[in-house]
Amino acid sequence: MNLREVSILSPVMSRITSCVLAVAVLSAAVGCSMGPRKTDAERQVDKETADRVQAALSADQELYARHINVHANSGVVRLSGYVWTQPDLLEAQRIAESVQGVTRVVDDLELERGGIDNSPVSR
Repeated sequence: MNLREVSILSPVMSRITSCVLAVAVLSAAVGCSMGPRKTDAERQVDKETADRVQAALSADQELYARHINVHANSGVVRLSGYVWTQPDLLEAQRIAESVQGVTRVVDDLELERGGIDNSPVSR
């Protein structure tokens, strides 16, 4: 290999080394950000919290909660799915916030604009 070939390869090798190093640092950062796995007891508490919220939503006579999904993670409850009216959105969040063990509610509910309110089909 002559001097010219070495000078051409040097920037390429430098760039490859930089890319490999960047990928390694990024992988380490992602691995650390995921945190430790939950224990069986923590998963059980999350399930019980989600079940209590779901039961409270279903028990409300004015709220049709069949299309509301509930997920809990360390006291943070995420509501997803859809409801028929704007007041139902607010009521679902209020009910979830009132359940023991809930520290925060993340509302990902959508308003189903084509829903038929108070019909035998939807209630």
